[in-house]
Amino acid sequence: MSQTPSSDREQHVSGATANGWLVVMLGLLTAALLYRTVIDGMNSRPDYTPRVVTPRGDLAEDEKTSIAIFENASPSVVNVRTKGYRRDFYGRVLEEEVSSGTGIVWDESGYIVTNLHVVETAVTQKILDLEVVFADNQAFDAMFIGTVSACDIAVLRIKAPASLLVPVTIGESHDLRVGQRVLAIGNPFGLDRTLSTGVIGGLDRKIRGRGRDINGMIQTDAAINPGNSGGPLLDSAGRLIGVNTAIVSASGDSAGLGFAVPVERVLDAVNSILKSASAAGNAAMGITLLDFNARENFLPGPGVIIGGVYPNSPAERSGLRGSRVRARQIELGDLITHVNGQSCETEQQLRSILSEFAVGDDVEVSIVRGTARLNVRLQLYRRPAPGTF
Repeated sequence: MSQTPSSDREQHVSGATANGWLVVMLGLLTAALLYRTVIDGMNSRPDYTPRVVTPRGDLAEDEKTSIAIFENASPSVVNVRTKGYRRDFYGRVLEEEVSSGTGIVWDESGYIVTNLHVVETAVTQKILDLEVVFADNQAFDAMFIGTVSACDIAVLRIKAPASLLVPVTIGESHDLRVGQRVLAIGNPFGLDRTLSTGVIGGLDRKIRGRGRDINGMIQTDAAINPGNSGGPLLDSAGRLIGVNTAIVSASGDSAGLGFAVPVERVLDAVNSILKSASAAGNAAMGITLLDFNARENFLPGPGVIIGGVYPNSPAERSGLRGSRVRARQIELGDLITHVNGQSCETEQQLRSILSEFAVGDDVEVSIVRGTARLNVRLQLYRRPAPGTF
């Protein structure tokens, strides 16, 4: 006898209800098992005991020595930058770094010793700005004083507070021995005041510099990389024994073959440069000029643009203004059009005019400053360095 449709529906509902309760029961059982597993795991986990920190104790004596040398010598180490200018897509004049290296504070007068190749672009192409930057990021415009290219040494001068001018301690290099411990401080890859250590690996080496051979070099395996050039090589007493200058490397990075100019040669070079600068006999105002290429881009009219003004020079005392950078844009210095009525549209003309005068002579300088035309009187002094007008 067949079931009625109503009976079929009742059976279907009963089966569905039974299946639903089965799913609920399975879910509850699974949750109970998981809960039990977690509780058992927590109960069986051992208590965590924090690790004890072991005190460091005293530093090793060689570590103390390295730290003391770095702390004593690093105030004498500076960053030397050369800066140029370019126009962007919108015609704005932007400052850009051309090259950088390391320098050494030589004395309290503000003389800075570095490698010629660090500043060579600025010197040969007359790029306006040489800049010296200290550890606290104080930056000062630097004047190029002179060079001895045979040993790749150059001297700059800055006007900085006496508190920043901490001269390096001068040592000796004639009695160095292979195996002697050395330390190098510099700015490799822009990482300022980086310390590296090593030993002297050889003496009296001859290397090929930038177009020139340099003799008598100190070889070391202390890491020297691009940016170290011009920095100090120190002995274990913290004395300057050389100026880091070159590396030999297939990759261009440190390969354990670094070379430094011995300090005796550095002393001779610096003394020669400063003696020559003090003996410079031409009369000058105390200015440098913006280079020719820059004038082509920026020149507002006939004349020569003042690039920089020497501190305490007749030009500074008379109020002449040099070029400078503000908000990464160049602010042109005064445009000199005449000296004592004589027109000067080029560096050569200005040099020729000044050669007619002696130290102590008074001259009248005609300038254009913005839209104003001014006449300034000053008394010429002894030219302080090559490239000065």
